[in-house]
Amino acid sequence: MEVLEVVARPQFHKAELAWLTDIRRKRTGNPGPPKFTLVFPGAQMPPKAFAELVAAQVKGVAPIRFHLRCALVAPEPAVGGFHVFLIPDEGFGAIARLHDRLHVGPIEAALRPDMPYLPHITVTTDHDYAAARKTAAAINARDLSITGLIDTLQVERRQGGVVRVVAEIPLEKAGWFG
Repeated sequence: MEVLEVVARPQFHKAELAWLTDIRRKRTGNPGPPKFTLVFPGAQMPPKAFAELVAAQVKGVAPIRFHLRCALVAPEPAVGGFHVFLIPDEGFGAIARLHDRLHVGPIEAALRPDMPYLPHITVTTDHDYAAARKTAAAINARDLSITGLIDTLQVERRQGGVVRVVAEIPLEKAGWFG
């Protein structure tokens, strides 16, 4: 089955990107770069129409600066486990507003009414709460401070284990007074 998603793969300083990529690879087996998922699977649309709707919705949205300082354990009923998320304390509102802005028309079907949207980068998923809590506590003990920038969104099409980028949609650069 083919599914469509919208993700942001932020820009990070080189050392912070290396740490994030390494911990995600070790903890989740995911070798890919860290990302914020803004639209989860659920919208049934042709990929081109989906990408066009996303592009229309982000017109006028400036790049988003954020700062990750905290790990948080979040339950995931669908998989019967617990995620460890890195949550931005700066940029949280801007990312949440972007998420809301994207869920219009047919894309609204991708909303998950069973849980609120938390802007996050997933570090790991564990079926044991205590293990997830231990990971979050270890991250929080290191005085986490990672800054990043979201300036482009990617529309991805997943089919089985294959992910293909359908479109890259840049956010608008701020002008002299914006």
